[in-house]
Amino acid sequence: MNARDDIAFLAGSEIRVDILRALRSETARPSELAAECSCARETAQRAVSAFVDRGWAEKVSTEEGYRLTRAGELVAGGYDEFEQCVVASNQFRDLLANLGTISERIDCDILSEVTYAQATAENPHAPIDRFLGVVGDDPVERFHGITPIVSRVFNRAAGRVIRPETDVQLIVDRDVLTTSATEYPEALERADELDGFTMYISEEPLESGLMVVDDHAYLGAYDDDGNLVASADGAEPAFVSWAEETFEEIRERTAEWS
Repeated sequence: MNARDDIAFLAGSEIRVDILRALRSETARPSELAAECSCARETAQRAVSAFVDRGWAEKVSTEEGYRLTRAGELVAGGYDEFEQCVVASNQFRDLLANLGTISERIDCDILSEVTYAQATAENPHAPIDRFLGVVGDDPVERFHGITPIVSRVFNRAAGRVIRPETDVQLIVDRDVLTTSATEYPEALERADELDGFTMYISEEPLESGLMVVDDHAYLGAYDDDGNLVASADGAEPAFVSWAEETFEEIRERTAEWS
């Protein structure tokens, strides 16, 4: 048997996966595994015997039953991680497809606990609604953002929560700066007058949006026409740390606007 055969064996039966996970939790006899996994005792016995043949399980005693070996624990953990990654990649397919190069920094763990929103025919504004919910209406201490487009919605939302003492750091590219200066000069002047406001200019076009508001992070994906098509947001430390690190990395490649 090779790795491909073992993968096909395990993935080919949901019951086998359930039994492997059950043994990961505790030592058990085939009859106990059958009751827990809702299968016949013979099915559980065949699965466990196959695990033993592969070195994934071992018999402790007739009274106690079977337990996973260290190799079996690695297989069970790896399978769970793989399944989680497939679920995440399917759920966030449109987000990942429209993020550009920033998607290379994302792994399955980062996406495991975030809130996802996608523009649909029934709800085309779902990602924007999430954005507005993250920003909120109360004053914030930190507002760090990257925006690849000029957005009236973004300007209004930020204007409601930013105060003179707010730490505001904004990254835009040259096209966004030019459009902002032309279409929203007053907003740009008001922002520049804030003590805590700093804007950074990217010489390369920005492909996606990113925002950290206090302890909540928001990631936005845009299509080729500049429409916000999907977003992910959350306050989980892993996702917020990822957003902070990504923001810092992109900021290091910019120049401060003056």
